[in-house]
Amino acid sequence: MMRRKLIFSFIFILLITMKCSSPTNSQSTFFNMSYIYFGSLNSYVDQVDKTKGSLDVVSPNYFDLTKEGALDITWRLQTSFISEMHNRGIKVVPFLANHWDSTAGINGLQHREQLAKDVAAAIQKYNLDGVNVDIEGVNHVYRDAHTDFIRLLRQYIPNDKEVSVAVAANPNGWSTGWHGFYDYHNLGRYADYLMIMAYDESWESPDSPIGPVSSLSFFERSVQYAINQDVPKSRIVAGLPFYGRMWKLDGSTNLEGKHITGLGLSSTRVAPLISKFNGEIHFDQNTQSPFATFTIPKGQNTFVGNTNLTEGEYIIWYENEPSIRAKLSIPLKYGIKGTGSWALYHETPDTWDYYTSALNGIDNKLDGKTYGTGTHGVTTTSVNIRSSATLSGTIIRTLKKDAVVKVTGEPIHVDNHNWYPIKLTDGKNGFVSGNYLRKFDLQELYGQNRYETSSFISNEGWKGNADTIVLGRGDVPADALAGSVLAKKLQAPLLLTKSTQLPENIDIEIDRLAPTKIYLLGGKAAISESVQDQLKNKGYSVSRISGDTRYGTAVSIANQVGVKDELILATGMDSPDALSVAPYAGISQIPILLSKPTQLPNELITFVEQNDIDKVTIIGGEAAIGKNVETMLKNLGVQTIQRVKGSDRYETSVEIAKYYKDALNFSDIFFASGNSYVDALPGSPLAATSRSPILLINDNTLPPSVVDFMINESEASPKINILGGYRILPETIRTTLFQTLK
Repeated sequence: MMRRKLIFSFIFILLITMKCSSPTNSQSTFFNMSYIYFGSLNSYVDQVDKTKGSLDVVSPNYFDLTKEGALDITWRLQTSFISEMHNRGIKVVPFLANHWDSTAGINGLQHREQLAKDVAAAIQKYNLDGVNVDIEGVNHVYRDAHTDFIRLLRQYIPNDKEVSVAVAANPNGWSTGWHGFYDYHNLGRYADYLMIMAYDESWESPDSPIGPVSSLSFFERSVQYAINQDVPKSRIVAGLPFYGRMWKLDGSTNLEGKHITGLGLSSTRVAPLISKFNGEIHFDQNTQSPFATFTIPKGQNTFVGNTNLTEGEYIIWYENEPSIRAKLSIPLKYGIKGTGSWALYHETPDTWDYYTSALNGIDNKLDGKTYGTGTHGVTTTSVNIRSSATLSGTIIRTLKKDAVVKVTGEPIHVDNHNWYPIKLTDGKNGFVSGNYLRKFDLQELYGQNRYETSSFISNEGWKGNADTIVLGRGDVPADALAGSVLAKKLQAPLLLTKSTQLPENIDIEIDRLAPTKIYLLGGKAAISESVQDQLKNKGYSVSRISGDTRYGTAVSIANQVGVKDELILATGMDSPDALSVAPYAGISQIPILLSKPTQLPNELITFVEQNDIDKVTIIGGEAAIGKNVETMLKNLGVQTIQRVKGSDRYETSVEIAKYYKDALNFSDIFFASGNSYVDALPGSPLAATSRSPILLINDNTLPPSVVDFMINESEASPKINILGGYRILPETIRTTLFQTLK
């Protein structure tokens, strides 16, 4: 009986072990964590949400060491963030840092008993999930004290809480200096895992070699060292970088005397620099690492953060999809616990489209169910996909009528058919006869949030520089709605910012555009002085257009546009009506003013009187702007008052397009969410440039008014432009829209 129990137990354990060591069975098998340190606290939740469910643990900097070695709870700790992460099933394990202050690190270790107790108490108090110890820059003399500190933490912190430790990469087996500070073997006895900082193969110093932050060899040898130190594979986490390093090649200093030798920068900074200065991207097969080169012409400059890049030749070694994918193959190869990364906010937006699948050895992206910009087609009848461009090609699949496919190349004429190479959303490729395909061009413009979306729209519409930029507040749309007409007048992109902080991607896009003038829409409560000062400090000429209220700001914008005898009136409440009329207003340069639902604001009354306004077009029904407003306009001497409206916001957008159809181009149509329309605001100047209407749709059903418009009003196979991502306008509603095309 005992023998049977032992055999059963052995089989049970074996099955569990096999399950835990078979990472290809599930996309969530491998562990993944990331540090979060950069950006405003208000951006932390968004930063994590960008990872698309890829994280098990997020590690913010809540714990610091003082100079005396005591625990300091940092200003970054937010209980609301902890709750948000727990709601998402993500553990919050803050890192304890000395920030390379060796004195703080040494003193902390010398008082490690009390420090361990204080950390344990803080974890309990704030409902945290453990601690990640990140003490760096301390000599190997304190190696045993460091290990004992981890032992004490494990003693005082409950077993269901994490104790992990960040360790320097040691691919060359150094035993002295700060690399020798980490006793891999014994740390592996106490810590839940070792987060190997497998980066900084190059570093910021004139002594650093010019090369990768983390070559594949460096990364792999760092993992091998841990294994050779008998660290259990289930306790090894390989950390990879989301940042790059820059060197100035023709003399290491800029004109201000600052050394640029391994300057750290976000991977998101690379593409704008390459675009702005016509640089080149290369990929070194030996190190499996990309690098970019560019030259800033004589007399020109640009900023990366607060660093002024002056004329000269530059090189950046950084990370991109091929290099990250190469590193993500290592956990599967060696069977280790998983990966970590430094740090969120530095990765490019597409990183999380492939990260989890690549980590688990599955060659597909999370966005496989998206369409993507390019030529597409809708099948006009049931049709076969063939393996080759001929009627004798093997039938791969039969598509039903109204299936949507992506056209991936030019047609091939065989057997009296034009065969188009196509790709389905599930990744299948083949050929379809063009006789059964209704083709159209699709442009999808979106980022991970409204700010990134505005930068993407800007990048699409303004490939080169822009003399002027209009900057509006992203959380309250009123100012930006009115400002869209000004943006069209100035041929300027409309970008969105947070009230108190310029988002990094907007900062990067402004640098790329290199404007001579920037207009801020709204007062200091809308866009703070700190944002204004940040732009001025970079040398931009900045002007503010504002009033005491949103109504006053709209009047100030109208004065800047230039007043005729006509205006468009939209509600100043939360409504997308003004978004739909913005393209026509921009084309005709008729200012958009804002009204209260039941009365005209005083600022608008004065504006109408002073400018002898003769004609007013009201956008929206009487719930948006009531009859009393019409009466007030008549009493002010306005001769012509007309109203464009529908039964809801969707029908209103259609009625606007039909009302102004003589000025608009129905072969090029923009679509935006009627529920989350702020994302689409920056698209209005772009739509005005192509004389395109903006129609509103929702996230579950295509409004009947839009269906009717597409069937009876639009041109055949129009170009479709969608403003906003798949979270607000999912694949299903896009498919339905494409199927209405004639």
